[in-house]
Amino acid sequence: LLFLARGDSGKTNLSLAEFDLSAMLREVYEESRMIDPAHTYELLADEAVPAYGDAAMLKQTARILIENAVKYTPEGENIRLRALYSEGVPAFSVQDNGIGIAADALPQVFDRFYRADSSRTRETGGTGLGLAIVKHIVELHEGSIELVSEPGKGTEIKVYL
Repeated sequence: LLFLARGDSGKTNLSLAEFDLSAMLREVYEESRMIDPAHTYELLADEAVPAYGDAAMLKQTARILIENAVKYTPEGENIRLRALYSEGVPAFSVQDNGIGIAADALPQVFDRFYRADSSRTRETGGTGLGLAIVKHIVELHEGSIELVSEPGKGTEIKVYL
């Protein structure tokens, strides 16, 4: 909440530099495998994807997306991370085959405190701020987010820089 409040007041400091998006995602992949042996992780980031931005904030974005995928994907299932050029810009995505998001909830998932399924709050935890933070970081980078989800089949969130 404090991070978002700082952003609202224009006090978010970016540390912009060139970096390899594939290497950043590889670090997050290795961390995720270490702390979450209950899921299978797949990384598609063989080639360097040069990008410009705040690598630490973008790494936090990837972590939040993975954390959500973990919450809503059954144990033993796959979570896929990709770094790529998409539509001529560097991008990364997190894809799961979890419970998915209902179509009527999609427009609100990046709103603060919004929970797509309030009945799961006790089971999955969380505050409903993660995707709002993702949105804020991506907007600071003048990027965009693409969300594709189908109930019962999973979700993919792609971040374009």
